[in-house]
Amino acid sequence: MKGAKEFADIFGTGQHGRLFLVSGSHARGRTFHIYVLPTEEKITCMPWCHKDAVEVYGITGGQPGWTETYGWLHNGAWQADFAMLADRRKSEIAIVKAGKEHDAANQREAERQRQADLLATYP
Repeated sequence: MKGAKEFADIFGTGQHGRLFLVSGSHARGRTFHIYVLPTEEKITCMPWCHKDAVEVYGITGGQPGWTETYGWLHNGAWQADFAMLADRRKSEIAIVKAGKEHDAANQREAERQRQADLLATYP
C-alpha cells in the first residue's frame, strides 16, 4: 500500500533498539508499522500487546485492507533514527546486489572464455 511497500520490502518484522518494525502484507499489498518501545530491552510479544508501546508509523488514511496509506502518526527523534536504519539497510542491500552482479559478470566471462578456448581447439 502507499507508503508501506518501500520499507516493507527492505525490513522484516523485528526490534531495532527502541523501534519495533512490523512488516507484512495482505491481498492488496504490503503493510508497515513502526512502534516506539519504552526501553531497548528485547520484548517477546508483538508491540501492540505491549501496553507502553506507541505506534508512530502506520495507517494515516484510506480504508484499511483496501486503499490505506501509510505515514508518520507522530513526529519526533525516532524519525531520524529510522531514517538512519533505512539508509543503512539500503546500503547493505546495494552491497549484496553489487556483489551478486559482480559474481554473475565473472561467471559470464568464465563461460565466454571456456567457449572461446574450446572453439579455438577445433582444427
